[in-house]
Amino acid sequence: MVSNAQNFNVTNHRTFEQLYIFSLDTSSNFHAGIKPYALNEVNRVFFIDTVLDQNNINTNSTLMNLILNKNLISSKKEKFSLYINPIINAGIGAEKLSNRTVTLSEIAFGLSIKSSFKKKWSGEFDFLADNSQYPLHIDYLLKAQNAGQGYGYTDNQQALYYQGNLTFTADDVFTFQAGVGKNFIGDGYRSLFLSDYANSYPYFKATATFWKIKYMALYTNFQDIRFGNGDYSDFHQKFSTIHYLSYNATKWLNIGFFESIVFQAQEGNYYRGYELSYLNPIIFLRPVEYYQGSADNALMGGSLKIKIKKKNILYGQVLLDEFLLAEIKANNGWWANKYGYQIGLKSYNVFGINGLKIQLEYNTVRPFTYSYFENPSSLNTLQNYGHYNSPLAHPLGANFKEVIGGISYHKKRWIFEAQSTYAKVGLDSNQFSLGQNIYQPYNNREKDYGYITGGGINTTIMNNSFKVSFVLNPKMQTIIQLGVNNRRYKNDFVNESTNWFSFGIKTALINQYFDI
Repeated sequence: MVSNAQNFNVTNHRTFEQLYIFSLDTSSNFHAGIKPYALNEVNRVFFIDTVLDQNNINTNSTLMNLILNKNLISSKKEKFSLYINPIINAGIGAEKLSNRTVTLSEIAFGLSIKSSFKKKWSGEFDFLADNSQYPLHIDYLLKAQNAGQGYGYTDNQQALYYQGNLTFTADDVFTFQAGVGKNFIGDGYRSLFLSDYANSYPYFKATATFWKIKYMALYTNFQDIRFGNGDYSDFHQKFSTIHYLSYNATKWLNIGFFESIVFQAQEGNYYRGYELSYLNPIIFLRPVEYYQGSADNALMGGSLKIKIKKKNILYGQVLLDEFLLAEIKANNGWWANKYGYQIGLKSYNVFGINGLKIQLEYNTVRPFTYSYFENPSSLNTLQNYGHYNSPLAHPLGANFKEVIGGISYHKKRWIFEAQSTYAKVGLDSNQFSLGQNIYQPYNNREKDYGYITGGGINTTIMNNSFKVSFVLNPKMQTIIQLGVNNRRYKNDFVNESTNWFSFGIKTALINQYFDI
């Protein structure tokens, strides 16, 4: 992290953000549901470097001071600044299966560069080459999808990840950012709108923050990699326009409105490119889509955040893909009633203990949500809400119910986290789509009625994890972490329980989700 003179992105790594998330999440006029946070907005609440420096470890050794407290390379002039740090993910682990034990290794190295010019321009770039070994269920996903855990194209466990941006901070209201990276919308552990599970993507983002409002217009370029065999030139391109309005109606109430539309670049022999009608940053997308008579994929949603005595936060999301009120009232399981919702509660400084946080969350998404139909002449199945073979919202895709419970505690540089997730998922069959895999076209379904959430190949997934972390260097965002995990997976065909542990040093760069 660096000082408040530059407007860099602030990491939303789940462990590292425990050092400061309480002050942001409970602030009366901060928009905590739009991530990553902009440094200049965070510094209006508190100076983040001051918070991190409060935990500096005093040492008389120049080398130890560099390892524990400083950037590797730091140069700050009157108009220009430069910060360079290593990215390190190195560790060992083991997974205990029913009949064998597998050794796991985490090996990834890279570089982080941040620079600024005067107060309006800033840029950052992170690069990481990964050759790690993952637990069995993650390794299966990597081989089946050629992508996973937030990285790019994966071949034989080797993957490259990069993110970067160029930011122009026009004034206290408007910020413009072009880059490659991830965004997250929501106050929960999961998001039904837009999460950071999938790989990074090219984007242009414009935000306006004024009065009690923050408005974001996000223009993205997603890729469907199923037909490319790792060759980017053969990936199918699709675009999206995403709008999110966050309104702090009172000191204790936040209301959000979300909309997104996904459209493919190529339709048959016609290269459509970016639809100009969707470039207007303040339009409502669904009426424009209807006006054009297009078959683009539109999503809408709303969010709510209620602060109870400041330290307790009730939050939720409602995501609407497609539905008919009459069919919902009929309660007959119509396939096109596609929606999801989230309800959650976060409590900080529980029992008066500073640094103790408890979080409970429930997520459910109806079958076929986020998916789209297949038209052989125009490949409309590309317009699902996915990128690099991964969902852009919840990692489980659709057709599931999930409960999450977590507790964390931090004191100075020590962070303790325990979390459990329990999900009931209705997996697709080999012959028909039952609405779980968003890459399966929804017109490949067996029937029109009788769909329930979790129906299909009824599968339960339970994950339990415990992590102890020590922040080695807050400026480099390096942590030393010990983790213990248990996963149980059961349906009519598989019944397995695995345990694995890991220990290593890593840079708090991106979130990786093993609890799926």
